[in-house]
Amino acid sequence: MQRLSSLFKALSDPTRLRIMNLLLRSPFCVCEMERILKLPQPLLSRHLAYLRNSGLLESHRDGMRVNYNLNEKHQLIAELRPFLLRALEADAVGCADLRTLKTAV
Repeated sequence: MQRLSSLFKALSDPTRLRIMNLLLRSPFCVCEMERILKLPQPLLSRHLAYLRNSGLLESHRDGMRVNYNLNEKHQLIAELRPFLLRALEADAVGCADLRTLKTAV
């Protein structure tokens, strides 16, 4: 029960949902997410740490950059992915972030 509670707490914040919206599509480093989401690096790092500690994300250091991606070994990611994709694509902020992502790439 604690693991499930932790998962929903991690997904209960709008900023963390915006981060998940990006990472459902591709791995990103903090600097890329900062540009797309237009959020300060310290705020992003704090939310990324929360998602990583919940088990939803993995991080890998590449020199000075830290890249984040979904933890595909998490038992619920495969079940959550289709729901989150549909829900976040239907959200105005989620759509705006995806438009920014398309122009940034």
